[in-house]
Amino acid sequence: MRFAPKVMVAVLIAIIGLILSVPGIADGAAPDQSGQGVTPTSIKVGITYLDAAAIQNIVNINPGNYKVAYTALINQINAKGGINGRKIVPVFEPIDPIGTAPAATACTALTEDEKVFAVIGFFQAADTACYVETHDTPMIGATLSNAQAAQAKAPWFNNIISDNDLIPKEMAAFKQEGAFAKKKVAVVGDTSDQPEVNLVLPELKKLKVNVVQTAINSVPDTDQAATNSEYAIIAQKFQTAGANVVIAVGDAGVSWPEALQNNQSSYLPRLIVPDYSDLETILSSKTNTGGAELNDALTAGGTPPPAVEWNDAAMRRCVATVHSAEPTAVINDPVSATASTPITWSAPENACQDLALFEDVVKAAGKTLNNTTFNRGGESLTNVTLPGGGGTYDFGTGHRDGDGPVFLYEWNAAAKKLEPKGTAG
Repeated sequence: MRFAPKVMVAVLIAIIGLILSVPGIADGAAPDQSGQGVTPTSIKVGITYLDAAAIQNIVNINPGNYKVAYTALINQINAKGGINGRKIVPVFEPIDPIGTAPAATACTALTEDEKVFAVIGFFQAADTACYVETHDTPMIGATLSNAQAAQAKAPWFNNIISDNDLIPKEMAAFKQEGAFAKKKVAVVGDTSDQPEVNLVLPELKKLKVNVVQTAINSVPDTDQAATNSEYAIIAQKFQTAGANVVIAVGDAGVSWPEALQNNQSSYLPRLIVPDYSDLETILSSKTNTGGAELNDALTAGGTPPPAVEWNDAAMRRCVATVHSAEPTAVINDPVSATASTPITWSAPENACQDLALFEDVVKAAGKTLNNTTFNRGGESLTNVTLPGGGGTYDFGTGHRDGDGPVFLYEWNAAAKKLEPKGTAG
């Protein structure tokens, strides 16, 4: 389970042209001095991770042992001399995802009590401001919205592609697949999806896609019957306009096909869902039968198929290091996993990718390590690979999410599952 917000920053207007790559990002330390939590021989790093035990009474999950995974990889890095001569000193904080208090307490403990240089690991959207606004603490593993990024005073990097980079790649990939050829396209979203709709429509215009209708379902999703009724009206408008492809954006990626099924609609245009995780949500629902509303459904996302991620050589080596630290633990193979298989590979997967990115950024930062050099180091990574990433990443200016590869999936009605269809970008 991954969540994402990462941030770096502070503002030194007078010397912005000399030491900063991004306007608004600065550091409390002088350009030739290392920052908080950094000594000539060590870097103190906060590591937050999902406290699965805290939610066992709500959902039965077993993501694996995060503390063991991160510790095994940190020990491996330190045994080789650390990063630029500095060994990582980890400080762990488990996060109960219920409510905001546990994450806020962890942030205070790491930034004020432990005075860590940076924090990596598990974050929810509400957690980021404490680190990158209030405490100027760099983050690895979090994704910020545009509004959050504008307020950030510390650097952040993450390998989970954001909508700003994801949606243009997806629309281009869908076109290349022929999904829009000689088609009339409609775009639908729920009220909360308006920002994503605003990203999708300009991209379709650039690609000269024939968009004949757009609609927003403004009914609160708490009223299922009213939501379905509104979608019935929208479907009628789309059908009248001749739309034979519907792009269901954001939450509509779940609610639109569910409404078609609940309404027993005879109007069944080809479904395109920009967010793979939304379509997965439908498929994991016990009430969904994977009916005709999903026929030839096409989706995409920044998460590689399990076979790509698990069979990557760097990921296999990394997982082996984690397993050697806890040889009796089971790390399940996600390729052959079933719906009932415990997802015990989440801990090593997250640790392998987060620490690889952190190590790359710190190496590129050089001998002096502070927010400014960390930011500059991250932005210098323009053609890097990460364990299980399935492609290359570019963290140059404006791409703190790495602008990584996009993976296409298509619904296989016979097998009743989404199957990989290729990589784009």
